[in-house]
Formats: sequence, structure tokens, C-alpha cells
Amino acid sequence: MKIAELIELIDGFAPYSAQAEYDNSGLCLGDPEEQIDAVLLTTDVTPEVVEEALDRGCNVILSHHPVIFGPLKAITPADGMRSEVLIKAIKADVALISAHTNLDACDGGLNDRVATMLGLQSIEGEGTFARVGELESDATATLEEYAAFVSEKLGDPTVRYVGDGGRLVQKVAVSTGAGGRDGELFSRLIAQRVDVLVTAEVKHNLALEAKNAGLGVIECTHHATERCAVKILGELLQDAGVEHYISEKDEDPYHAIDEKE
Repeated sequence: MKIAELIELIDGFAPYSAQAEYDNSGLCLGDPEEQIDAVLLTTDVTPEVVEEALDRGCNVILSHHPVIFGPLKAITPADGMRSEVLIKAIKADVALISAHTNLDACDGGLNDRVATMLGLQSIEGEGTFARVGELESDATATLEEYAAFVSEKLGDPTVRYVGDGGRLVQKVAVSTGAGGRDGELFSRLIAQRVDVLVTAEVKHNLALEAKNAGLGVIECTHHATERCAVKILGELLQDAGVEHYISEKDEDPYHAIDEKE
């Protein structure tokens, strides 16, 4: 398979035309006519991930987050991790592709997958980058209990919550990644009397608004809400017969104080 064909495969599942206006998903680096040896899947591309790709014989890295997200004025060793990644990838002839907000938004994509993982049923879209569903009628849980459940399912020991921990939870919203910055989403969920929003990167003022309005919030790390992106992309590549690996160097930068190494 050529790199261009891999991009077409991703586009068929998670159309790049649906990515957010601010996003930069797609082919970041490389020749679309190059043949693929193997693909390394990762949430983020770090220098360690590029080294891992070389060790595994992968000439393509498919990530969730784009390496180039904003303008670059220079690519030198002094210009930070992003430049270091690009220099390593260019020298090694490793292509960089991402599927970001298009994967968040698509049917069967990241928000749908996480909503299902968290036990939601009758899942419906809430805007482009969120989902709302219901827990099973007999799956009663308090906000504190559900936060513990989310922590376990997403493998995130840093989870914390906003609201009355003893309040029962039934109607749940999910917005992976930086949904905790979206004030309009919070307003819509409050109007719909959603019990709790599971998200990341919650702004302080929105946490206060949610607490005052009775909207519970369960905050995870950004990485924890999106790490299953590699599984979704892996299933896509598996069905297409593309050799691939899931990175072992892709790590959440956050750790809990009492987390065991």
C-alpha cells in the first residue's frame, strides 16, 4: 500500500473534510507515493516514538495529534520537541500522518468509542465533538462512584470530579480531549439537565459554572480520554491488511502523586 492509499483509507472512515477549522490532520511529512513497510500507531509523536518506529522497521507514523499544529518559523535543534521530531523523521525518511478531530467526530470514532467504554447506551451526538447517553437503568452510581469507574476504564489515576459526590448519575456526556474548554458545550448540557460530563482540560470558570448549575464534571487527562484512538486506527489497518504496531513509547505525561511505577 502507498501512503496516499492509507490516507484514502482513513478518509473513508473519518473524513478529513470534517476536521475542525483549526486542525491540521492528514499528511504532515512524506511522499504520498512512497510504499508503506509498516505503520507505528501513537497518540503523540515524540523523539522516542520516532526512534521506536526505526527500531520496528516502520516508515510511517500514524498519530492522533498532528506534529505541525501551528506555524513553524524554523526547524532547528534549538526549536523544541516538535522540531526535534521533524528532524529525526526527515533524516530517517519516516512519514508522519495524523487523524485528529476528524477521528473525534466521525461515526464509530473516538467519542463514540469512549462513550461505549463508559457504559452509555442510546448514544446521540451533541454538537460535533461530544456524545450524550444513558447508563443502564439498573446501573445506579453516584458521581464519586462513576468517577472511580471512569478512572478504571480509561486507566487514569489522576481523575477528579466537580459536584456533589453523592448525587446519582444517569445521563452522561462525553467529550474527549479539550472538551473542558468549550463553554458552549457546558451551556447546552446544563440546559439539557445532563448529570455529568466526562472530559479533559476543564477551565476553572467552567468548573465553577457547572458546580453552581448542578452539572457534574469528571476530569481526566487529555491523553487518557484519547489513547484508544490507536485501537480504532489499528482495527482499520488490520481490516486492510496493513502491518502495524501500537507504540510502547507513547505515554501520558501526567502521573498521580501516589502512582506506582
